[in-house]
Amino acid sequence: MKIVYSKKFEERYHTNPVENPDRARLPAQELELKGYEFVKPEPASLEDVSRVHSKEHIEVVRRKGMLEPALLAAGGASLAAELALAGEPAFALIRPPGHHASATHAWGMCYFNNMAVAVKKIEDRIEGKIEGRTGKILIIDIDLHFGDGTVSIFRWDEKVKIVNVGAIDVGFDYLKLDRSGYLDQVERDLAIYDFDLVAVSAGFDTYIEDWGGLLTFEDYYEIGRLVREAAEKKCAGRRFAILEGGYHADLGICVKRFVEGFE
Repeated sequence: MKIVYSKKFEERYHTNPVENPDRARLPAQELELKGYEFVKPEPASLEDVSRVHSKEHIEVVRRKGMLEPALLAAGGASLAAELALAGEPAFALIRPPGHHASATHAWGMCYFNNMAVAVKKIEDRIEGKIEGRTGKILIIDIDLHFGDGTVSIFRWDEKVKIVNVGAIDVGFDYLKLDRSGYLDQVERDLAIYDFDLVAVSAGFDTYIEDWGGLLTFEDYYEIGRLVREAAEKKCAGRRFAILEGGYHADLGICVKRFVEGFE
């Protein structure tokens, strides 16, 4: 199990104050104390990002002064995907987040869609990893908010299935799930879909003390465990996760518990 991380993720840049360096620094401290192996990413190339985003959108990100941190976040997600493809589980502790970024615009403190850049880079190489399989990818988004950007990017891609846990539609109309119902949905989706690699858009703002007010530390451990066991059963363990939202001071513990279940 590897943690994809760079000290550059602790830099401060112009964005909403809740998207601050502690979102990277505090989880990194928790994971270092647990002794996980850290690997340093390189920025994604413009070629990689251009598989997902329009030239105009990339230029908008550049004009906002966010090109460098956005490329590094996308590169971190891509490295996690590459590790997963090679059979090494990985968690990309990256910022800024990305699941609200579509091909042509972004909102919600996102710039490039880190998950989409990562998946686009590896999806053509998944096919053939298992004889007779077609290279399907399951993306599970556990962020409080619907990952509208990711859904829009993969709308016509038959090999990529996206599950936004608890979400009904892009209007942010959520099922009134309790904790057990939320976990049941994660388990059910992992059971019913076929995949050769599973990726998690790991937002932690559904945490009981964060905006979502629902999940506990142990629930995040359980989600990580469910994904790990399903990946080991269905696709030789190929799995990775990337950080999306999560804005409470307990984010480090939420991430640690998820990773402990996921490893």
